[in-house]
Amino acid sequence: MNIKNKVVIVTGSSSGIGEATAYLFAKEGAKVVVNSKSNVDRGKKVIEKIKKIGGKAIYINADVSDPSQSESLISETIKKFGGLDILINNAGGYEGQDFLTASKESWLRVFNNNLFSTIHCSQYAAAYMLKKGGGKILNTASVYGLGHTGDPTGMAYSTSKAAIISLTKNLAKLWSPKILVNAIAPGYVHLPRYDTFSKEVQKNMIAEMRLGRWIKPDEIAEAFLYLAKADAVTGEVLNVDGGFTLK
Repeated sequence: MNIKNKVVIVTGSSSGIGEATAYLFAKEGAKVVVNSKSNVDRGKKVIEKIKKIGGKAIYINADVSDPSQSESLISETIKKFGGLDILINNAGGYEGQDFLTASKESWLRVFNNNLFSTIHCSQYAAAYMLKKGGGKILNTASVYGLGHTGDPTGMAYSTSKAAIISLTKNLAKLWSPKILVNAIAPGYVHLPRYDTFSKEVQKNMIAEMRLGRWIKPDEIAEAFLYLAKADAVTGEVLNVDGGFTLK
């Protein structure tokens, strides 16, 4: 797929991986929808950054864990840009938990932010894509969602990402060949919250990756760009983990 002038939604794109992805797709000539549920000012700054390079982008505030707001995000995108070609389900969050004491509410918060946001947006996007002839859906999973990894201190997070991987493969079967569905499983991407960790913790995290360094948000964005352009790939989970899974 040539993504020039294609309409792309990137959920959770006011910072981090989502911001880098929105910027890269706009730089490649796509029409980009930047989205966040709370950091509106930051989302609008991403739009300004895109417009400075001559890119086309709009900001839509929506909590995509809410099905009605997911539907509004998709319908408003189609109304303003005249269609939808690529959905990148990136919105999500992490919540550390002690499994023995974690409440059902804490599990639901993580599943709503990670899994159900992906489900809701995919439902409404696919309903449009199937009618108009096809499209791409790309999901943000995690190496922690893979069977031989996982994070015991964030069990709900790992489980939600494993569910996203399963969802990705099942939707690829369901909607092929019209809609190609793939996912990225990032390793430790350098995000601002990691800077609050102790030097020792950061050192140990980096040591888990064979590259011996943080992964950059731009490098995940480049992987999403590859999958958006690829027309012979579906149902795949691309690990961009710096060798984290080479154990």
